[in-house]
Amino acid sequence: MPSSPLLTNPTLRALVAIALFTYTAQNMLNVSIAPLSRALNLPEWIVGAAVSLAAAAVTALSQFWGRRSIAWGRRRVILLALFLALTAGTLFSAAVWARAAGYIGAFLAAGAIMAARGPFFGAAVAAIPPTGQALVAEVTPDEASRVRGTSAFSGAINLSVMVGSLVSSALGAWWIFGPVHATPIFVLIALAIALIWLPRDGASTRTRRRLPRLTTKDTQPGQAAPASSTEAADTNTASGATATAELPPRVRWTDRRIAPWIASVFGIYFANGVVQITMGFLVQDRGGLEPAPAVSVTALMLLANAAGAMLMQLIVVPRLGWSPRTLLRTGMTLALVALSCLTIAPSLWALAVSTFAMGVASGMASPGYSAGASLAVSAREQGGIAGVINATGAITWIVAPVSATALYGWMPLSPFLLALSLVTLSCACAWWLLHRADLEARARD
Repeated sequence: MPSSPLLTNPTLRALVAIALFTYTAQNMLNVSIAPLSRALNLPEWIVGAAVSLAAAAVTALSQFWGRRSIAWGRRRVILLALFLALTAGTLFSAAVWARAAGYIGAFLAAGAIMAARGPFFGAAVAAIPPTGQALVAEVTPDEASRVRGTSAFSGAINLSVMVGSLVSSALGAWWIFGPVHATPIFVLIALAIALIWLPRDGASTRTRRRLPRLTTKDTQPGQAAPASSTEAADTNTASGATATAELPPRVRWTDRRIAPWIASVFGIYFANGVVQITMGFLVQDRGGLEPAPAVSVTALMLLANAAGAMLMQLIVVPRLGWSPRTLLRTGMTLALVALSCLTIAPSLWALAVSTFAMGVASGMASPGYSAGASLAVSAREQGGIAGVINATGAITWIVAPVSATALYGWMPLSPFLLALSLVTLSCACAWWLLHRADLEARARD
């Protein structure tokens, strides 16, 4: 089997290391925020609002960062993002310390936590996946290598979720506020990696200019040739910045080349948002745990989910040799079964098995979607489509956390029933809508 781009491209290796520490830091906040809300006597909706604000920032900025990682250079984009992440981690840590010490009230603490986990951290993590995905598209010229590359990069991010869960579990068992105060340290490590190992962007003295708009012919499915390493070499310097610093074109969400792919994966991203944001409450209510031990158990549940996804993305998917469509359809079908089991899981063990199966499903569906959508557009649009791919999951998190926490407070079963309905719809789209798109493409050919 050909080697993965993660093993051969130094810039991609540096980005993966940066993602590992940044997402570890983010996941420590994710694991802690639900138990912390109760330990600090904050309303439960704060949890959903903070994550929804972050998702809004990711949705708004993913394509912005993806295009500018090509136009401005990857080093400049990543350094700016990590500065925002460091600001977020420091603000979150300070707010928790001040609230626990009684220096600030619940209103001020809630506002600081929502700002830190929301727009600051959201804006930061919006930059890393599209920057990496655009680079993967640059160095993978065909469908098989694109699937391997996107799967490996996504798997590396899931590895960071596992690390974050383990660190959170250990720190949370020692001190409930430990994961929060450790977050800025992990971001500082990521910043050091970026400063030392991320190659400098190629110098450019020409004024940045926008590329001309794509014509209707350019966006026809027949014109959507994948990015090749040969073409990328002509338009990019060794560091990843373009020689002319041109801003790549935007990719519309309604573009008929990618709309069927988005519809086919939307449900599992929403379901993952529901499961992850309510897991801190599930382990307390179904397992009868207090907030302090719930931090460790929640971390282990998220670890099981990430382990399932990482197992598929780093080991299984690259060896299966399946097409993006097959991966997406199989993943969505498995997600429907796993979420049904999780909805009625009566114990912590049943929750762990179900959330692991959800991770396995995501580990198949996500690289199938990423590779399929990337291959559907032209090489010039890879920066834009990388942003759309990252924003697809984020846009579901705008609604999922707030709706899930609100519905859970009303009736604990209701958010899972909503997620099940959306997974069912997306599963149907994966089998029917993508098939119809294939038929239309063949008819045009």
